Amino acid sequence: MKKNNDIPKDINYNVPDDYFIDFQERLQVQIEFEELLGSKRETGFKVPDGYFDSFANKIEIQTKPEPKVITLYKNKWAYAIAGVAAIVLFLFLILPKETQISFESIENDSIAEYLEIDNSLLSEYDLGALLTDEEFDDLSNTIQFEDSELIDYLDITTDQYDLMIQ
Repeated sequence: MKKNNDIPKDINYNVPDDYFIDFQERLQVQIEFEELLGSKRETGFKVPDGYFDSFANKIEIQTKPEPKVITLYKNKWAYAIAGVAAIVLFLFLILPKETQISFESIENDSIAEYLEIDNSLLSEYDLGALLTDEEFDDLSNTIQFEDSELIDYLDITTDQYDLMIQ
């Protein structure tokens, strides 16, 4: 333990003369005086009636530690960023992926059906003008028609009178 050197050592602690000689007599007088007065002696402080009945409950309530409160909104920006990321992820999962459609992936029957249905938009001359000679040759080499298909097509699209004139 650390010594306190601030206390002066030259002070004399003196007890008054004859203090301990009559101490026993004064103590005896004090005890007899208290026995005579007994409970009549008042200290000047009064406690309200029933105070100690609820005192323990009051102390318990006041000293009960408050629960620790943990805030859920420490960083509002983190929640906002997480929400945006969740929405973007949701959109990527829900929206269909765009695939590159190439001419090779379309079936010939689909092309023919489109041209038959929407033939009012493009005439044979317009279609021929869009194709170069090489593309037209490649197209004519890849598409093979049977005779029955040609006859059916000619029956549907041409008039018998037009065929006789040509």
